Amino acid sequence: MAGLFDVDTTQAQQPQAGGLFGGLPAQAAGATVVVQPLPGTALSLIPAPYQPHGEDELSDQERKDLEACKAGVDNLRSAFWIAGKSFETMSTAKLHREENPNFAAWVWEQWEVSESQLYRLIDEWRIGEALANLGHKPLESHVRELTGLRSQTSDKVAITVYDTIARCAPRVTGELVGKVVASLGVLPKDVKAADVSQRVRGFLEAMEMETGDPRKTDNVPDISSLNVNSPIGESRAQPSNTKADPLATKDVERLEAALVSLKDAAKKINRSAARRAVEAQPDIAVPLIQEIGATLQQIDRAVAIRLPKPE
Repeated sequence: MAGLFDVDTTQAQQPQAGGLFGGLPAQAAGATVVVQPLPGTALSLIPAPYQPHGEDELSDQERKDLEACKAGVDNLRSAFWIAGKSFETMSTAKLHREENPNFAAWVWEQWEVSESQLYRLIDEWRIGEALANLGHKPLESHVRELTGLRSQTSDKVAITVYDTIARCAPRVTGELVGKVVASLGVLPKDVKAADVSQRVRGFLEAMEMETGDPRKTDNVPDISSLNVNSPIGESRAQPSNTKADPLATKDVERLEAALVSLKDAAKKINRSAARRAVEAQPDIAVPLIQEIGATLQQIDRAVAIRLPKPE
């Protein structure tokens, strides 16, 4: 069953009107155009949940926060975790209090999101964010299958389960995630993510033998075994890969390919071309430029690791 913010990735994306299921609004063309990210179009632009600044009228900052959160829900159907964070911030800070003191009723009036869907999104957004930071594009219906496991164990275990499925299975579905979670049964609170990952791999191998479905063989280690900071702030001490390590070699090849692609892209676009495109067709160019910026930010976060000091 599809989730509220799931997107059919088999269909081409078409410009749409605003609203919950709409696209980014068009920008009016002008002689001089300065393109800035719209509020709510990236998770970093959504204010973190905070306690209300008061019980009366909203402050100027609260009004800005409210608009950013509304934009996060309006414009980003494909990134349900941004909507979830937006909902939590508006609820925790009571940014809805001027329009309707009943938060669930206000959300229904604004977006026709039911109370059960609302609090499910609030419960899911941190897992969605972490998976997106790992390069996955999870659907809300997939992450929904992990929320029980998350409450039973930890964020890291739930993230590891999805990450392992995505790396090993030819296609991630809500049904598959549900089957994997069910196969794990009841787990102790302090279960190790690496042990869970191994069990998931074993379950997927058994499924492959029964159904004949091929498993992915990209030879990329899952997050439970990487020597990097996890998206939820945890880290594991592991020996670094050597040049002879085939995993390290493959990772270097990926970095080299990414650099070539970025250099090639840099040759094709410049400030003048961007301005001309926005002036001529703002409804098409603005979302493209914003997506380019968001992609570059994602790459920047991916390579923002602690580098060894030069000898």
